[in-house]
Amino acid sequence: MRADENKSKVYTQEVGKLRIYSTTLRKEYHDKIINWVDQVLLPDGTTGEALTFVLPTRGCKYATASHGGCTMCTLPTDNPLAPTIELLNSLPKRTLEIFNKKGGKERFGAVKFYTSGSFLDRWELPFENQRNIISTFVDIVQEITIETRCEYVTKKNLDNITSVMDPQKLTVAIGQETTNDEINRRSINKGHTFKQFKRAVKKLQSYNIRVKGYILLKPVFISELTALKDAIQTGKDMIALGVDSISINPSYIGKATLMEKLFKGDEYSPPWLWTVYFATLKIKELAGDITVISDPVAAGSDRGPSNCGKCDKGFKRILKEFSSKQNIEILFDEELACSCQEVYRSAINTEHISCGFGVTYHY
Repeated sequence: MRADENKSKVYTQEVGKLRIYSTTLRKEYHDKIINWVDQVLLPDGTTGEALTFVLPTRGCKYATASHGGCTMCTLPTDNPLAPTIELLNSLPKRTLEIFNKKGGKERFGAVKFYTSGSFLDRWELPFENQRNIISTFVDIVQEITIETRCEYVTKKNLDNITSVMDPQKLTVAIGQETTNDEINRRSINKGHTFKQFKRAVKKLQSYNIRVKGYILLKPVFISELTALKDAIQTGKDMIALGVDSISINPSYIGKATLMEKLFKGDEYSPPWLWTVYFATLKIKELAGDITVISDPVAAGSDRGPSNCGKCDKGFKRILKEFSSKQNIEILFDEELACSCQEVYRSAINTEHISCGFGVTYHY
């Protein structure tokens, strides 16, 4: 076995061990539907609200493989290991009850259905369940968003969904994370390539389905400056493909992940909010009318993107406001002027000079 193949094997074994541990944190069964409200830009161009659901499916199949799935992902820990078919059958009624209780169609212009995996994966949600959930909401909101990995964007899966709804009301979000295959393989362990993402985007566009691309800002094993450049390049590549929206997702430290292990060993830190800001500004300048979303999770905390502490709340508020209104002038608010910018520039340049590209093997 070649040296690089052996290192890669050890790397995935380490990620796999952490996934086995994280599985012990999961409950065998629960029926909780996590939900929250977001400010969003609706298809009609107005700013409105969306109700997001995290459905209690069994979660991402890719994460259950021996390689352990993605290095930063902790989402399947929210899901039950063995949901019953009765639970899955109850989801349309129960999500509608939550929707109506929180304000209904008078309040919400959109809904989002997340499964901590892929909505289009029949292993998580059988075809009938997918159709029933979509059918429940298709006539009462402007937009329905679902998430999936590239491999589930197939004719059979899309025909199933579009049999019960106008495809132009559907947005499919894909966590490509980066269009750099080397970073995707070594830093994220994503399991698919940019070529597969392009194929999935073209397939969705052939159905007139809107596409959202996710960018992971600062995966493990790369420097801050490389992370910024990679996010911008990924944004360029997604824009060239004609995606309808781009979501910039700065890394935060999830429990029982490789990212957390490196974080605890002082070998990784979440990105600066300055990095999030510059990535958002540049990608929006390039994107034009394409929607660019940047709403950092855990911003200002030790486990999320942060600056000096004094300006963190201002950055979080302004990025959130920009995401819901898409007015680039919001990103030039004077509240973002902070002396820590000079510290930031010095820190990332010093790191880049000393570490270079930053992709290394730790295992």
